[in-house]
Amino acid sequence: MLYFWFAGNMFYGAYAVADKLYFGLIIQPQIFAFFTLLNILQVYWYAYKWSLTKTCSTGAILCIAYAGLHIGFWKAEERAIANHNDGAVTFLGVLPAIVIAAGFFPEFYVCVKEQSVEMSNFFIMLDIMGGVFSTISLAFDHTFDYVASITYLIVVLLDIVLVIMKVYFYIRGTQGRVHGSGIAVSSTSSCAGSQYSSKTSETSPRPFANNDNVELQQLEEGKQPVQ
Repeated sequence: MLYFWFAGNMFYGAYAVADKLYFGLIIQPQIFAFFTLLNILQVYWYAYKWSLTKTCSTGAILCIAYAGLHIGFWKAEERAIANHNDGAVTFLGVLPAIVIAAGFFPEFYVCVKEQSVEMSNFFIMLDIMGGVFSTISLAFDHTFDYVASITYLIVVLLDIVLVIMKVYFYIRGTQGRVHGSGIAVSSTSSCAGSQYSSKTSETSPRPFANNDNVELQQLEEGKQPVQ
């Protein structure tokens, strides 16, 4: 998912530069790609326990690949615009939407499999608002860029699908079950352990039971118990 978003923002960033969109819309995909790269490296660092050298080297390689492909697609887009090749311009404009949308489907698969959406509400709503306001900003340009709006609108649409799925899983009672089940299992294990301990204590003999009986018999006979 993260790699799809990283590549999709690279494609869209090149399109935004070549199409001379607003400055905010040009730097937006670059910033988003930067934070996506940080998330990728965090996965390698924390989940896969990569060394600092390996993680930083991977980050450097991805940055170099991003910059090279970004410049390449930017120049290709400019050439297509200069040659009035509308088919190529449309394709290079729609390509980011396709790649970014493809990144949602692994998340959809995980959500359906686990019957829970683990993305935070804040992130989803922030993503929706970003898409909506970016689309509105295109309306204030001299001509509305319908191709550029496809990327924003597809993100808004797929985020709304995540919201609908989350509400549905809440109604079914499965939302957050993955994390909740771990707690339940721990509690069950603790209860099971307590029951086992109580049964063991009931059935196992007391270690000093025989000594207690001897002392009681000696007291009844008027003898001093032996310590």
